[in-house]
Amino acid sequence: MGLTSRLRIAFDRGGEMGARMSALDWSATTVGDPSAWPEELTGAIVTMLASRAPIVVCWGPEHTAFYNDASRSVTGGEPGRPVAETWDVRALLDGVIANDASFASEDHPFTLDPIRDAEGRPAGVFCIITDKTAASGDLWEIVGRLRGLVDVASSLNAVPTTAEVLDVAARHVLALTSAGRVVVTAPEARAEQDGGATVPPSEPDVVLPLPSDSSPDDAGPPLGELRVWDGADGPAEPALLNQLARLIGLRLANARLYETEHRIASTLQHSLLPQSLPRVPGAIVASRYVPGSSEARVGGDWYDAIAAPDGELFLVIGDVVGKGVQAAAGMGQLRNALRAYVLEGFDCGAALTRLNRLVDTLGRRQFATVICVAFDPRTRRLRFSSAGHPSPIVVEGGKAGEFLYATAMGPPIGALGNVTYPTRERELSSGGRLLLYTDGLVEDRRQGIDTGLAELTADVARPTDHVEDLLDALLVKAARHARRDDIALLALEVTEPREFVLRLPADPSRLTVMRRRLEDFLTAHAVPDNDAFDLVVAVSEAAANAIEHPLDPDEPVIVVEASHTGDAVVVTIHDTGRWRPATDAGFRGRGLALIGALTELSVHRSPQGTAVTLRRPLNPA
Repeated sequence: MGLTSRLRIAFDRGGEMGARMSALDWSATTVGDPSAWPEELTGAIVTMLASRAPIVVCWGPEHTAFYNDASRSVTGGEPGRPVAETWDVRALLDGVIANDASFASEDHPFTLDPIRDAEGRPAGVFCIITDKTAASGDLWEIVGRLRGLVDVASSLNAVPTTAEVLDVAARHVLALTSAGRVVVTAPEARAEQDGGATVPPSEPDVVLPLPSDSSPDDAGPPLGELRVWDGADGPAEPALLNQLARLIGLRLANARLYETEHRIASTLQHSLLPQSLPRVPGAIVASRYVPGSSEARVGGDWYDAIAAPDGELFLVIGDVVGKGVQAAAGMGQLRNALRAYVLEGFDCGAALTRLNRLVDTLGRRQFATVICVAFDPRTRRLRFSSAGHPSPIVVEGGKAGEFLYATAMGPPIGALGNVTYPTRERELSSGGRLLLYTDGLVEDRRQGIDTGLAELTADVARPTDHVEDLLDALLVKAARHARRDDIALLALEVTEPREFVLRLPADPSRLTVMRRRLEDFLTAHAVPDNDAFDLVVAVSEAAANAIEHPLDPDEPVIVVEASHTGDAVVVTIHDTGRWRPATDAGFRGRGLALIGALTELSVHRSPQGTAVTLRRPLNPA
């Protein structure tokens, strides 16, 4: 049975009923295994076990019951069984669910409030049992206070971090107590709410520790303090403040666990992502990884780029089902295993087939979608295989984007034990682009995934100067909408292996594009750093001259051609005009000298324009 950290803490601190529910085989009940319980049910159970009031939580169509020690002594029911077996309230519970409305009556010593799921639909009932012998006025005062505490607990359970817990707590304490001022503190965090007191005294009227345990004899060190100043209506009731402090302390303990797990998982995930991407002649590779929103747990998205010994370039992207440390650890296992299979020489389909067999032997259920692509820059041949992953998008020749494959090539890794994943092939043309992504890029709750994919094919086809710019544009669009899931992107642009030709507008601001492409080209050919630096400086100066100096160009563009001849790099910059005389006031005149000092320089002038050629001999390694 899989207990989340929040449930484990609540059960451990929930007295006799907490211990009994912890030991119960919930998978045999109608609510199923606790690892799959919705957050709303978990939050209600945590609140119930932290309270000394008699509370019953009912969930699902059978109203499966959860009790704390106080309510069990009243109803005599068994956890995990339908509450109606020992308490004749089935009709009332059905009414709360059907009408999505609370129930309270002076004729019944309890109140019933709906518990809504993530979609806002009633899925359970929160039952607060009151003392039958209490006077009517006291009864409704108790009910009102308990409802207020339920609201506090529900709001606290909806936020995961320490800062958010403190902020929510301060607002609710102020609302429940009509205090003049409320301050809630934890190490390195603080939240404050002003209740409109004229001039609150420097010292609070009440200071309560925020216990890390909900039991009466809290043994652990406090996690913070609740400080309350009296308001215009006088001091707040001590019993209410103590109950609020216990609720806040319990939620702070859970927040610390969440933040610790989030930090571990995030560190593990980022340590397994490649620190740099391979640069090979004939291909430019770019990547991005963006974590989900702050309230989401770390996911299992990953990508990898592997330069194989035979010159091929392997691109991998995947998404492990689940969140948190377990998903990040599973991602690490799959990533390292697949990398090993690729480096051993297995093709994409064979590597995924072996990865699936490996997962089947690990002894625990683990699922992941994975796409593996092998690109040979010399032949431009693309081989690929997929395990349930969304299809990459291909863009060639200014055409609209298209999916690499139209039908599924195989189930997710871990879904079936005996699967053989096929390898398919196609070719990419020079200038073509390929985008691999995880579903966080296209999942939008406001629209279906098909709509998101259709928009993505159009977005990828929009021209950008560099493949890095494409990824930035996709993320800018994704950031416009609320998003919870991680996004991983991996893109490939096909280039000429031995040379590149770049046509640019005669605009100085576009020189950045040229420098990036030149750096990609030089790095891919393993040009030494000193030579590469001098070449980038010299070519940048020559291109700036080609933009600045021509008079009456036939066309306001420059063309940059670069090639690697083995012992040298040769770059030629063409323009379509004639250069102004060196005596002209606008001619700087020092650029050619700098270029000549860094490279072997030649200038050819003709009626069609000027060509400046730079040759940089390479020192043997």
